[in-house]
Amino acid sequence: MIDDLIEIAYAQGAVRTAARASNGVDEYELARIDCDRSTVTVAVRADGKFAKATTMDGYLTLGQVMRVCGLDYRNATSCARHAVS
Repeated sequence: MIDDLIEIAYAQGAVRTAARASNGVDEYELARIDCDRSTVTVAVRADGKFAKATTMDGYLTLGQVMRVCGLDYRNATSCARHAVS
């Protein structure tokens, strides 16, 4: 699921920055559709699993990230689209 979310975020142009921390965690800063100044930071562990998603207001679930960033499976570029069909 996290791979799909990141892929969709890239396909929709929602990824503002991507970086790898010294501990191997990948962090993606995603644009929100409800606020120009605020972003969602999504952390993916070194083993490829979802670690956390945070905003200035606290933690989000993956579903909440999809919603506040306006992400949609219709914009997936690979098998992620077929997973929900």
